[in-house]
Amino acid sequence: MGFYIFTYFCIAVFIAAVVRLVHRQLMLPLHVRWEIYPVQHETAERTLYGGSYMEKMDWWKNKYESSPVNEVKYMVPEILLLRGLWKGNRNLWRISFPFHLGLYLMTAAAVLLLLNALLILMGSTAFAVDGVVKTIMDGLIFSVIWIGMIAGLIGCLGMFYKRLADRELRTYATFADYFNITFIFTFFLFSLLSALFTDPSGEGAKAYFLGLLTAGGFPTGYTPGQSIFGVLTIVLGSLLIAYIPLTHMSHMFMKYFLYHKVKWDDAPNMPGSSTESMIACNLKYKPTWKAGHIGADGNKSWQDIATSAPKETK
Repeated sequence: MGFYIFTYFCIAVFIAAVVRLVHRQLMLPLHVRWEIYPVQHETAERTLYGGSYMEKMDWWKNKYESSPVNEVKYMVPEILLLRGLWKGNRNLWRISFPFHLGLYLMTAAAVLLLLNALLILMGSTAFAVDGVVKTIMDGLIFSVIWIGMIAGLIGCLGMFYKRLADRELRTYATFADYFNITFIFTFFLFSLLSALFTDPSGEGAKAYFLGLLTAGGFPTGYTPGQSIFGVLTIVLGSLLIAYIPLTHMSHMFMKYFLYHKVKWDDAPNMPGSSTESMIACNLKYKPTWKAGHIGADGNKSWQDIATSAPKETK
């Protein structure tokens, strides 16, 4: 039961950290509008050349419209295939992609294992999913786990080597960067060793996730902690869940706000809108910039500065 409690605790830390990150992001002041195009939720004909709804005559008189489909068409290859890195730095992509692929597939494996456990609880009295569903589920879990572990190990080794061998990357790589890669590599390594020597069929992994849903109350014939490799896989996997949102690796899901609240936020600033009220709030801030001609002495608000004549400098 102790292993289940430990995993519950790490999941709770993950949820609390994500809630804190999202809340902090939502409470930040309105960003400086970029006005950079194309914005991916524009209609298809405009995204082709980087156009904007503001091209229309009297655009403010028309209803503001956006296309979630165009966003998805852009975001899916960006997230899953790292399209931006492929275009900007293909050499780095070749090692970064398997690293991210390994993390994605291990996350997908966890979802499949949870789904497998739900199917068992919903439709079977024994530890099995009957018929075609069992065959498909077992095949998916086996394939996703093995490809994820191998890709993750290759990616971790490549990322570590690249940071050591590439002078430009080595210059700004921090201890946290090396620690993160080592931590994730260790998780992949012990997952592979557990799969090779103690749980080649994946039955232990299925039983553990079934135990998570039932707090160990479902009879599986499996007791967590029967092998050192299994113990380390459970502990490191649980710690990784808690650790990711506490580091810059949280960009994997916080990137949503970069795109939707910064790069692509082109909602019109209409009278009475939330954007107008947020701008009014920003104008009350009192900057302390060092530039003398701004006059940002910490006493004047942005509104005071913006509505006064520039200070003459010698």
